Amino acid sequence: MPTVKELKQRFELYRDKASEARGVEVPLGQGIALVRDVYVAETMEEARADFEEAVLNTYRWICHWRGLSNLLDPGEVLKEGQELDFDFLFHRNMLVGTPEYVAGKIQELQDELNLETLLLWTNHSTLPHEKIMKSMKLFTEEVMPKFAKTKLEVN
Repeated sequence: MPTVKELKQRFELYRDKASEARGVEVPLGQGIALVRDVYVAETMEEARADFEEAVLNTYRWICHWRGLSNLLDPGEVLKEGQELDFDFLFHRNMLVGTPEYVAGKIQELQDELNLETLLLWTNHSTLPHEKIMKSMKLFTEEVMPKFAKTKLEVN
């Protein structure tokens, strides 16, 4: 759930502690897998229309217990009366949109975190199976090839 800025601090902490424990310099991102919500569609509007309610149902359940603070950048303060909605979530932690947009967000994770392992959360409770399958097809055919020559492992 954390933003890239928050993850960067966590990845650096893990790297520092792992390096100290092992007695050798551990590269940033090594040994860490990241889970992200993923939905790929042909347009940004289609992605939102298909995915918004399904992902919000999941996050309503999660945030009921955890609150919204895990979705904030370091030092960011939750705005008074901030509600959980798609606009709040979208730029913070989701890989949702066109193949080009999703690939750009994954590239950002690689650039900022040296991400080696990405786990895809593709199935949200009310999302129809055929939409999940279409998204996964777009992901495997149009997003994954962009990372074929990198060290990124996608599961």
